[in-house]
Formats: sequence, C-alpha cells, structure tokens
Amino acid sequence: MSWKQLFPLWLIISILVVSCSEPTTVTQSYSKPMVNMSVSFSKNATAGLFKISGINAVDSIRIDSAVVIFSRIKFESHIDTVVVDSMEHEMDDMERDSNIVFRGPFIVHVRDTVAIDFANQVLPAGNYDGIKFKIHRLKNGERHEDSDERHNRHHMMNDSLISGSSISVWGAVYKNGAWTNFAYNFNGELEFKIKGNFTVPEATSSVNIALNFNMALWFTDPSTGALLDPTDHSSENLKLIRRAIYNSFGKGKGGHDRGDGRPHD
Repeated sequence: MSWKQLFPLWLIISILVVSCSEPTTVTQSYSKPMVNMSVSFSKNATAGLFKISGINAVDSIRIDSAVVIFSRIKFESHIDTVVVDSMEHEMDDMERDSNIVFRGPFIVHVRDTVAIDFANQVLPAGNYDGIKFKIHRLKNGERHEDSDERHNRHHMMNDSLISGSSISVWGAVYKNGAWTNFAYNFNGELEFKIKGNFTVPEATSSVNIALNFNMALWFTDPSTGALLDPTDHSSENLKLIRRAIYNSFGKGKGGHDRGDGRPHD
C-alpha cells in the first residue's frame, strides 16, 4: 500500500485526535438551597389585657389547641413595595404568581408553643427581606399537606371538622365563675407580609426559616386590649375577632431560626 493510499486514513485519525483533545466546558448548575419552614405560636398576653365589664364578661381565655392553614408563601426581595389584600377572591394575583415556592395548603396543628416544621422546598439563593403569605380557607376534599403527617404523628381529627375554615380554635372561657368550653372557626382568607432577614446563601445545602405569631391576640380587641368572648356569635363580636386575628398575624415575626424553631429578634 503506497503512502497515497494511507493518507486519507491518516487524515481521519488526525482529525479525530484533534477533536478529542479540545477542552471541555463544564457548566455549573445554579444552586437552589433547601429552605425548611417552621412556625411557633406564643400565648403571651398583652400588658393592657382586661375584661369587658358586664354580666357575661370573660375573665380569662384558655387556648388548648388550634389548626391554622397557610398557603401561597412567597419570599420577597422588596417587601415594602408588596401590597397585601384582605379581600377574598376566587383567583387573585397571588394565586396566579408562578414565582410562589410554597403553595400548600399546609395544615398546621398547634397544641403548645413548640415550633412546628410544616414545609420545605428549594429556593434560589438571594437576599429576601420579607415573606408574603395567606391564611387559607380549606375546601372540602382539597389536597393538602399536614404537619402531623410530616412528623409521623397520627391524629384523630376528621378533616371535615376544619373544612370551610382557615383557623379553628378549641379552648375554654372563664366567666360567671365557671369554665365554658368553646370551638371557634374562622372562615376568612387573609393575606399578610412579614419583614425580616431571610437571606438564603448560595454556598449552603439548607437553611431554616422560622415564623412566630401570638395566639393571645386572637381574642384581644386591638383597640382596647379587652378580652373577646369566642362564645359570643353576635355580628359585632365576630367582626372584632376578625380584626384581632388580622392584628395578630400582621404583628408576626420571621427570620432565620435561632436554633429552637423561633426567629432571631
């Protein structure tokens, strides 16, 4: 075989060698750390707490347990520019927003003041100075995530007890010298925003974010500090409790978990 016959084969081998020797460019994937969400509910009464005078006045309120349903949790980089809407809509802007990471709904069972882990999801690294979220009315048969199931805890509660409600509270009121049990269901859908340090560093695999709300404010008139009776179903009293609940979540705190399921001050 002459060199002329070998030349095409040599040329092909040379091309293959050159092609294989080209440097390979590796694209590093964008880091999306895992964000773990927890929430705690304190029972700290306000300093100005007092009862309304009258024959059916409440001396004190005891909250034994509660269920709160969250949905549409969104981390914001410019929380001061974010508008929240207390009006109810079938499909609002928050529902349609594709940037929401934690959609839920998340059923959170509250039995004491211990923090409850209720959700985790990947979130792009960045500097977030607030969270926007919704208190959600659970629809009958609606698919959801449950904090008890997350913690492998069996609960005896039938979902029908909380369907149609966004907050359910069980406890007792002390009035007229005796304790009276109550079950209160709130069916409103309300949006809130919380300011805080929610920075998610890129060089980390996970970060814990904690929220805290004061349950004692749920039945405390924000204008007077007077106790509100959850067994009083008059329209005026229910309106005051709705305002009190809004005040409670509006005063919520959030930030990086300080190690006990509560946010840094």
